Amino acid sequence: MPELPEVETVVRTLEHKINSRIIKNVNILYERIVAQPDAMTFSRCLLNQRFEKFDRRGKFLIFELTDYVLVAHLRMEGKFYVYPEHTEPDKHTHIVFVLDQGELHYNDVRKFGRFYLYEKGAPLKALESLGYEPFDEKLNSEYLKSYCQHRKTAIKTQLLDQSMIAGIGNIYANEICFDVKLNPEHPACFISRRKWDDIIESTRKILSEAIAAGGTTIRSYTSSLGVTGMFQQNLHVHSREGEPCECGCEIVKCFVNGRGTYYCPQCQKERALLVGVTGNIGSGKSTVSELMKDLGYSVISCDEINSQLWDQPDIVEEIGRITGKTDKKKVSEVIYRDPQIKKELENYLHAMIWEHVQNFYQEHINEKAVIVEVPLLFETDWYRYFDCNILVTCSVETAIDRLQRTRGMSEENIRLVLDNQMPDGEKRKMADIVIVNDSSLDKLSESVEKTISTIVK
Repeated sequence: MPELPEVETVVRTLEHKINSRIIKNVNILYERIVAQPDAMTFSRCLLNQRFEKFDRRGKFLIFELTDYVLVAHLRMEGKFYVYPEHTEPDKHTHIVFVLDQGELHYNDVRKFGRFYLYEKGAPLKALESLGYEPFDEKLNSEYLKSYCQHRKTAIKTQLLDQSMIAGIGNIYANEICFDVKLNPEHPACFISRRKWDDIIESTRKILSEAIAAGGTTIRSYTSSLGVTGMFQQNLHVHSREGEPCECGCEIVKCFVNGRGTYYCPQCQKERALLVGVTGNIGSGKSTVSELMKDLGYSVISCDEINSQLWDQPDIVEEIGRITGKTDKKKVSEVIYRDPQIKKELENYLHAMIWEHVQNFYQEHINEKAVIVEVPLLFETDWYRYFDCNILVTCSVETAIDRLQRTRGMSEENIRLVLDNQMPDGEKRKMADIVIVNDSSLDKLSESVEKTISTIVK
């Protein structure tokens, strides 16, 4: 099926060849090709209409005429040919647009293409379900993460969803997955925002290169207007089953949701999900992490890493340079008063903590999931790094009761700390999964087991 680059090539070539041409007659040889309105009305309305503007939306071609907008979808085998006048249509020609100079033939071996005609200013209903264009600035990782939040469909399948991103087809979905080193069967709901940023960047790069090359010629596709795509020379995996990848591993073919899928088993090897666990003070996030550890998952605590860093003299010396203090309690007092010092200290410590997390992750990358307890997951924007963010939450009353019993904190101090943390309501909006911990340990254990079962296969 022609994808965005091929359709863009066809649109721009037609713009060059038939811009300002006037339609003098329309011969419809297969009426089902016309989806909106009926074939007779379609032909009548197009008489004496001039081609004024050429555009594309996803895989749809859009022709703005004098009084109407003509929308076409090529589907599997649709092609346009520009011919001299009185050219005999072949057996696969289904519409002939007779122009004031020459003819435009629509040819479709499988008869899957469709045409829609709308009055200017009317909604283009054929396009209403399309998602953002790949180059639209509104297409960002927050949108994609939210769109796929509850979708366990394979990322390869999700990239083909035209209501999410318009224009990506099978060839480019395969190439994008390879470029960002994602297994094509990786669940779309468990992709980090940072990885979605990579996917957006890769999509724009690959499609731009393909447009510049005139598209990709696979089997029978050409622009059918004297332009043949050359991007197939740049394909890394598509249609290269049995050939060596750049890493030396043999490219394999499988089927994902019925679509032929090519990938490198080495470069696109499935990896452990990186799961962040967070929650406000007293929520029980540490208990949740311990329960996950009891279930056999590798768990690392950022608080523990931070404590280890404070045991290293050279690090304490640098903390003293930043804050003017080396006593942990006095440092806390300084950073509460001075946001600039707080930011500088966090930048220093967080970089080292994240390095420890990454090293730990690499050691356990072949497991199902790696759990990272991060108290300030959302406050530090670390939530962008994780495939799945779990928020552990409880009522203020429950938190007060817990902290009074376990830490001997006063209610006043507890409320002061909670007031200085990001509200649970804001965190809920950013979390992928919420565990409510207002009941017993047994109930929490059940919630943790249920949560883990939804994350790992």
